[in-house]
Amino acid sequence: MPDPAPFDPAEFDPADLDPADPSPLLARLRRAARVLPLANGFVVVTGHEEALEVLRHPACGSSPIALRYLDRLPAGAARDEMGHRINFLDPPDHPRVRGLVSKAFTPRRVEAIRPWMERTADELIDRVAATPDDDGTVDLLARFAHQLPSLVISELLGVPIADRDRLTGWSDAVAPLLGVEVSGDDLRGAVAAAESFHDYLGALLDERRAVPGNDLLSALVTAEDDGDRLERVELLSLAATLYSAGHRTTRDLFTNGMSELLADPARWGRVVDGTWAVPDVVSEFLRHDTPTLYVARVALADVAIGGITVPAGSPVLVYLSAANRDPVAYEDPDGFRPGRGGPPNLSFAFGAHYCIGASLARSEAETMLATLVRRVPGLSSAGRPLRWHLRGPFRGLDELRVLTAGATAHR
Repeated sequence: MPDPAPFDPAEFDPADLDPADPSPLLARLRRAARVLPLANGFVVVTGHEEALEVLRHPACGSSPIALRYLDRLPAGAARDEMGHRINFLDPPDHPRVRGLVSKAFTPRRVEAIRPWMERTADELIDRVAATPDDDGTVDLLARFAHQLPSLVISELLGVPIADRDRLTGWSDAVAPLLGVEVSGDDLRGAVAAAESFHDYLGALLDERRAVPGNDLLSALVTAEDDGDRLERVELLSLAATLYSAGHRTTRDLFTNGMSELLADPARWGRVVDGTWAVPDVVSEFLRHDTPTLYVARVALADVAIGGITVPAGSPVLVYLSAANRDPVAYEDPDGFRPGRGGPPNLSFAFGAHYCIGASLARSEAETMLATLVRRVPGLSSAGRPLRWHLRGPFRGLDELRVLTAGATAHR
């Protein structure tokens, strides 16, 4: 199909993307060039193989990205958080911090919380089934997909349940800081939210340092490697990052995918009857409706990517969502086909900065989907128009209205 209108790919702006469906414009970029220098000095990568090249290349670093963000931030919590985010660190800082985090955020800790997670998912469905809204519908995002990851990360970090809505509000307000451009209002709101967020987390860290518990925050405070421990500013940035990423991206990956799954009742039927396995469906959620559209890197030296020389100092936007729909990597890339062949999706990135919470996010999404299949096999879309948003690199729904007739009793 020909492109619908004249288009200068070199003038691409991330703000041009349609939150409801960014894929058509990203596909046009990929057709123009899989590694595309822009007029503003950025380089956009949309091919799967080329994205892998960037993500695993030692000369494609993350630390200069923090400097770009810091230039627009005043002294304070927001600046501290962005300057110490684990995904903006390069060696030697990154392996040191990631090694210490790995001592606390272990696979055993994630596996240990799974029974609690499954019980909590059932309890949430009990409430959803018992109290639909007046029109008979339920917002699956607000009542379930947001609730479970928020409860899980709160439980893991030892955040009191009564405080989690405040923390969610702060983390959502800080999210625009990760965008390529930030409006004045968003910037002021993010800076104020970061101060409140860090004040709260700082008090919680002081409590855990005085009286350690069995939670992840206590484990981060006490993690040690050859006498090295995380500094307070590193702990604050980590706690804020883990809390934000620990619920927002999981919520979005699940509801983004569920909106596609429920768009065709036959698809939901294939999950209910076992034709499509739950882990395969979650993998397709991640690939087809990627919640984090892009990650950024900076060329630390001249780097050849996809046969194109990226000059030293160039900021590179790796569009994970475009790589996940690359027709060179996937047959029928725009189709929703759980169990498909092809390479693993790049929704959690790759290489040294592969998402440290990937296994937790998958476990949560699989638990939510399996619970719906078991408890609400008659689930269907309410047919409401979908409202999408883009906050920085994060794409998600404002709500997902469904009908839950025939929900089964908790057993």
